[in-house]
Amino acid sequence: MRITVLFFGAAYDLAGVRQMPIELADGADTESLRSILADRYTGINSSLRYAIAVNEIHCAQPTVLKDGDVVAVLPPVSGG
Repeated sequence: MRITVLFFGAAYDLAGVRQMPIELADGADTESLRSILADRYTGINSSLRYAIAVNEIHCAQPTVLKDGDVVAVLPPVSGG
């Protein structure tokens, strides 16, 4: 299956691109995507504590991905 990953904030800085297509095996979930991203991009791992949204819906638990999904990588934000 093919998904599109969107990178925001610090994740964009680490990946160097705003978006990219990624091929995944059928049945892959957001946790397997996190592993793939951690392997490809130093810094995009659990230490960044980024959130994942699939098709604009925040996914706090592992979520099975489907062909054509759009996944956003959202690093934590701070402010006052």
